[in-house]
Amino acid sequence: MTPKERIAEQTMEMLVTQGIKSVRMDDIAQRLGISKRTLYELFGDKESLLYLAMVCYFERNRRRWAELSEAAPNVLERLFLVLNDVMEHSETSTRMMDNLRKFYPAVHGRLMREGSEKNRADFRQMLEQGIADGLFIGNIDVELAITVLYYTASAITVRKDMMLPEGISERSAFTQIVSTFFRGISTAEGARIIDEYLARRQAAGE
Repeated sequence: MTPKERIAEQTMEMLVTQGIKSVRMDDIAQRLGISKRTLYELFGDKESLLYLAMVCYFERNRRRWAELSEAAPNVLERLFLVLNDVMEHSETSTRMMDNLRKFYPAVHGRLMREGSEKNRADFRQMLEQGIADGLFIGNIDVELAITVLYYTASAITVRKDMMLPEGISERSAFTQIVSTFFRGISTAEGARIIDEYLARRQAAGE
């Protein structure tokens, strides 16, 4: 890891625990035992450092998703595991992105564009794998399915603008919405896998 990567990684940890607004360049320099001048020489300005630190944050998430996926016996369960992890960490991610949008809109916009492209590419690969494996029907419009899944999931995990019925938790609503979506594009074999996965979760008390 280069010195620049190490600084971005440790800055990311500070942003997660302390919040974006609270972390100043002076705080980062003091935490890392370097001068503020060195930070500016390496990154140019605070926005560039924030951008790279947030890239570290999202890349860490993606590595965690890859690790979760290794244990999945099929692409449907892989999708559930990844989306459940997104839900699990949505509060932290939303807080950080909301602060970026408010105080550093240019950084926020760049991360949103790049993140959307990467997420859509991941969903596309998994949906196409599901079609190839006979778990999703072959005549679905993959790009439309990605859009519906992405915006429906983000309505609960990111935007939080979905009005939920009284008495239902965000986690329960998320699971029901995602499983209903997948059932709608699944073959009989895919639907069987979904039912078995949800039954295991229910038996485990999740």
